[in-house]
Parts: sequence; structure tokens; C-alpha cells
Amino acid sequence: MVAVLLAAGGGTWAAVNLSGGPDPKPSDSPGPLSSPTSEYPYGKRAALKKALEVGDCVKAVWTGTAFDSVPDLGVVDCDEDWPDGQVVAIATASDPAEAKASGEQRCAGQADALAEALPDAGVYALIPTKEGFTAAKGGTACLVLGKHVPIGGEVGRLRDVGMNLWPTQMAVGDCWDYAIREDEGYDAPLTDCAEAHTDQVVGSVQAPDNMTFAGALAEGGKLCTNRFESSWAPGADLIVSGWVSAEEEWKKGFNIVVCTVRNADMSQTTGKIPTPGSV
Repeated sequence: MVAVLLAAGGGTWAAVNLSGGPDPKPSDSPGPLSSPTSEYPYGKRAALKKALEVGDCVKAVWTGTAFDSVPDLGVVDCDEDWPDGQVVAIATASDPAEAKASGEQRCAGQADALAEALPDAGVYALIPTKEGFTAAKGGTACLVLGKHVPIGGEVGRLRDVGMNLWPTQMAVGDCWDYAIREDEGYDAPLTDCAEAHTDQVVGSVQAPDNMTFAGALAEGGKLCTNRFESSWAPGADLIVSGWVSAEEEWKKGFNIVVCTVRNADMSQTTGKIPTPGSV
């Protein structure tokens, strides 16, 4: 079974920051040498003049290869602006050298599991520059960003129960309650697994390169069935279902089917289904 989620539209985003001021006055007498400072915590290329905080949602425009270059970033509204991702942790260092040496590894430790639970996300460590270290409060910002399309909202523990999930936000272990809309789409409000819900996310499957969006609507559900039915729904009581996002996102590279397990009669259930093989 496959259902289509019509995603909110987005557009090309860019930001330009201009700075300027009077020339500094020459000192009347020589003073002690000090490290240069910058109003840009992460360098001018990142375009931010304020240190990021946990929970900030961002738009990101890569200046080079995604996840291997410094993105041009802007803080946006998590609910209204269809963000590329979110700051999920801050790794604080004692000095710029420590931040440069350990920031990426520390972000991986704090955010990799969250990104891996999502269908198409990665972790990026935004390390403060030497000049911007003070402005960044010594913190490397650990961001979880969509690899091909924006995640579209908050992620992981930063989400609120009841918020409507898009396939890009559906993480393994999430429970949500299927509700049909008048426009023939559906809502998927995030639910505490202990409360009544219809679906539990068990994973996702990358579609074959030659599968079109129309093909996904017709056959994509079988990808989930083939991958997860024998372990998660071996009996007659449960079934595995597949969910895809909008065609526009499919064409941009989010050609992934999110897989859930649910009651065969589509009724609500309570309690989380344990991972197969767990005690």
C-alpha cells in the first residue's frame, strides 16, 4: 500500500550579509598583540553573524560539494519556512585548535544516530573559525540536514507530539496516526507510541534508479514488503506499508520509500512493536 504526501513548496534561498563601519582610530600608544576577531562565528562564507543554538532550523545553500564545503546558512522558522535541517547539538571546545581537531567527531557522536534513523539525512559539523571562536561561544554547531531535499521541519527529540510528519521527517521508531484529508492526501501526526496510533516506522528503502514516481506509486509498497514483512509482520495480524513524498521531491533525489508496520485491518493500536529478535 502506498500513499502520497504532498509536500509544501519551496524556492531557491539565498542571503547576503553586508557589513561596514568607520575605520579604526590609530592607537596613541602601542598595546599588546591579540588574536584577530570576527563578527562571523563560522566565517564569512557561512554568512551567520550570530552563534547557532540547539533547536535552530536553517536553510542551507552549499558553496561546493554538499557536506564537504561550508554552506551559506540562514536561520528560519521551523514550521513555516520548510528548513533544510536543524541544529541538534553544540559541541563546546576550550580553544579554536580543539574545536578544529574534535568538532566533527564530537558532532558525529551526538547526531549520527538521529540522522541515520531518518530516511535521507546527514550530519554536518559547523566549526567556528579561529577569528570567530569567541563569537561562536566556543561551540561547533552539529546540524542534521537533508541530503537531497529539505527535511522540512524539526527532527528527533526536538519535535512535538501532534506535529504532522512528512516522509523526510519520519524516523525509525516513530509512531503516527493516519488520517485522510479532504484533498485525498493524508496527515501523519506524531504520536507517543503508548497512545493510540496506526503506524510505526520500521525503516526505508532506496528505490531502484530506473523506478519513476509513477512506478513507485504502483510498486513501491512491494519494496517495503520485501525488506521488512518477514521480520516485522510474519503473521496475518500485521502488514507493512510504504509511503512516498511528492513527485517534485522524487525527481530531486528523495526517491525513497518510508516503511511502516500497521494492523492488517487498519485499526489503531497502542504500544510499540518491539524490534524483531529483541528481548
